[in-house]
Amino acid sequence: ESQWERYILDVYGYPNESGESSGHYVVCADFDKDGDDEFLVAHRGPPPNQGVFFYKPIDISRGLFAKWKISDDSVARIAIADFDNDSAIDFATITYTVAGYYEAPNPSIDIFYNRFAQKQLRVEKEIQVTKQNNDLLFKVPRPHKALQYEELPFLTINGLNLSLAIVPPHSSRSVDQSTYIKVLSGTIMWSDSGKGTQEPVEHSRIAFTEPRTIAPLDIHSDNPRVRTGDDGALLIVFKTRDNVNGIQLVEDMKKLILENSLPEYFPEDVRQFSFQFHRYDKYDSRPQFKDLEFYNMKGIRIDFLDNNENLCYMQFWAAGQGVNAGIHNHATDTFCEIHVCLVNGSGKGGMHYLSSSKEAYDPLTTLDSTF
Repeated sequence: ESQWERYILDVYGYPNESGESSGHYVVCADFDKDGDDEFLVAHRGPPPNQGVFFYKPIDISRGLFAKWKISDDSVARIAIADFDNDSAIDFATITYTVAGYYEAPNPSIDIFYNRFAQKQLRVEKEIQVTKQNNDLLFKVPRPHKALQYEELPFLTINGLNLSLAIVPPHSSRSVDQSTYIKVLSGTIMWSDSGKGTQEPVEHSRIAFTEPRTIAPLDIHSDNPRVRTGDDGALLIVFKTRDNVNGIQLVEDMKKLILENSLPEYFPEDVRQFSFQFHRYDKYDSRPQFKDLEFYNMKGIRIDFLDNNENLCYMQFWAAGQGVNAGIHNHATDTFCEIHVCLVNGSGKGGMHYLSSSKEAYDPLTTLDSTF
């Protein structure tokens, strides 16, 4: 008996009260002659969904597809044939323009000639990792230029799996209750239908929040996917075994389990890179840090592949219960710093702002009540 498994590749909104949506036509063919069929999806207007999207299978077992938007027009039907007699399958479209539904300006019939035979599709891994002194250097494509979805696991902290993910423009990826997302570049969007009790609500998330504000890492939605627009997105994905409450708390830093989870196709020196927490007084000899249960793990730099522009440097911190790590003054050395809380052991930890940032504070004498 045949077994079918369903994968949701993208969500292009929901039908309106009349049961209408933008999706209008699907056609399959082996456009690049690799033995596997690709498919085209036509959407009628209005924007932003209208156009023709090309999907190419990358890993069928996991439901992974590369995706390109190859027309911005409102399209009703697609026809395939070898129109220029070069043994490659081309396709033609006719504009969707129907009175009372959607009337496109300048309706037309268009032919798209297949040039995959002349240009090999780029489906190799795009994220590069090398070891540089005491750091790992990740080089990534700019998400708005990415051609395929790619997710690279690199670190596991006590069962919490961390991955770097590239989501190309006008694509999507699945999320569930055990998935948490930090945007590094670009934008992700998702819809919350309110489970039928209210109108759908659109949400979005970028790398930054407003000053002195916080944003959650989880996705509150009954729709299990996030999507991208023109910018694509570069993400850090945190994956737990079940949910964040299932993360085992650590009573002793010596019992913390850190694993390099980079795949085997990377060089040996990269896969053997040892992630380690060190007590902070190893780096900072000031009295307030002596023998303090405050730990730091350095080691991850992310640059863009095209011109080596630095995107960010990531390091990890851990503090014992009740530990005050002191005051960090950004008034003199101004730079962008974003904190992400992975595990709040007591539930009362976190970053705090001083009641007044204009006064001078002595970190050795400042009381907790000042925060």
